[in-house]
Amino acid sequence: MFILQKVREKLELKGFSSAFGRCLERLHFKGVLIDFGGTLAYLDELENRKYEEAIASALKKYGCERHLRDLPSVLAGTYFSSTKGELKTPQEFWSLVLRKLRIPAQPDLIGGLEAVRNSRFPAMWKLYDGVLEVLSVLQKKYRLALVSNCAVGTDKLMDSLGLADFFSCTILSYQVGVRKPDKRMYLEALKCLKSEARECIFVADEISDLEGAREIGLRTMLVRQGLNTFQEAKDMNFKPNFQISQISEITRFL
Repeated sequence: MFILQKVREKLELKGFSSAFGRCLERLHFKGVLIDFGGTLAYLDELENRKYEEAIASALKKYGCERHLRDLPSVLAGTYFSSTKGELKTPQEFWSLVLRKLRIPAQPDLIGGLEAVRNSRFPAMWKLYDGVLEVLSVLQKKYRLALVSNCAVGTDKLMDSLGLADFFSCTILSYQVGVRKPDKRMYLEALKCLKSEARECIFVADEISDLEGAREIGLRTMLVRQGLNTFQEAKDMNFKPNFQISQISEITRFL
């Protein structure tokens, strides 16, 4: 066992460049933690604009036309607040949006806005090529956990995209009350998977999230396919255990 550990340490220094190193790691994985946005799916900017236009249209029907120029920034800010667990229900989400826009929060208006969101939200997110096939392969070999910074209502999105059934656990930041890279997100996933950090790997497109995962002992895989690789990263020279250019390549290592 001591010799195996020494071999593993040397391979880590080389970035797991050898096939033997990859096989050694594979033998020790029981669970795979996977990020959502930028890793499995991306935000369709055109559909996002259509969503904002539909929200603006709904507000106008109620005579709320003032301050709508602020709507995109208000929606983005409220979404971020929700990802931190500050808003737990759709009613709280829309009440804050309306307060920021200086519009009275009427129950029927909130219901109308939520109806727009439910109808438009799924179209805003597109799965990367090969995601369902990859998850189908991984599900047969590992226990999977989705670990995502996301706002209230995202659990419905996972169902509409056909992702929910692949995961044994779904850890969403608005439910936990903290965002990655806070270690509590990863620890919740490990608790749900009934696994230890050394038995699992975390897959994401942002180095900052991988930094948090490594702090508790998780192996890390960087997917270089989004635009946020270095966003909020503490160490620009961070070296993940594995790197791939797109999520469809993950089965080369797992």
